Amino acid sequence: MAARASGRLADQADAASRSEAASRSEAASRSEAASRSEAASRAEAASSGAPRPAGPSLLWAVRCALALLGALPFCLPLARSRLPLGEIGVVLDRFFAPMCHRMPERTLALEGVLMPVCSRCAGIFAGVAAGAALAWPRLPMTAWRPLLVAISALMVLDVVTQDLGLHPVWHPTRLATGLAFGYALTTAFVTQLARRPA
Repeated sequence: MAARASGRLADQADAASRSEAASRSEAASRSEAASRSEAASRAEAASSGAPRPAGPSLLWAVRCALALLGALPFCLPLARSRLPLGEIGVVLDRFFAPMCHRMPERTLALEGVLMPVCSRCAGIFAGVAAGAALAWPRLPMTAWRPLLVAISALMVLDVVTQDLGLHPVWHPTRLATGLAFGYALTTAFVTQLARRPA
């Protein structure tokens, strides 16, 4: 009887050992399957070109630079009216010469000093500053394209009707169309930059 009891204990120990080994094997298989699934997901994301957000430092640097650039045409005449900028003011004013015709009758004055760009370009620069600061709404480029086309068409329509003499120089419409264009263009750019791989 002692031999039988000893045999049963040995069988039970063997069964327990086999069960534990099976559990370990199953756990290892699950872990390996999870690792394979995660690796496959990463490979699929990489192959599909799924964008990762750009580094926050680069994104903020670009947004700050665009906001400062957009504000410069407004800050410059205010500074020239209050500070003795001298040649520095002249150089900064000439910086905008290649960008705009700067016709006096189409240019706004701030505190008695003409802005370095016309009212439409001033609107564009203001839109650049606002778009860089707000960057909203964050739409995909497929949504921005038709909006940019529509806004550009409105701006061109205002240019053509003005140049054909159908209406005089209206600074509000020049500012508004420029502002809309600059804002949409900058917001679309910032949004796409945020979606680019780091």
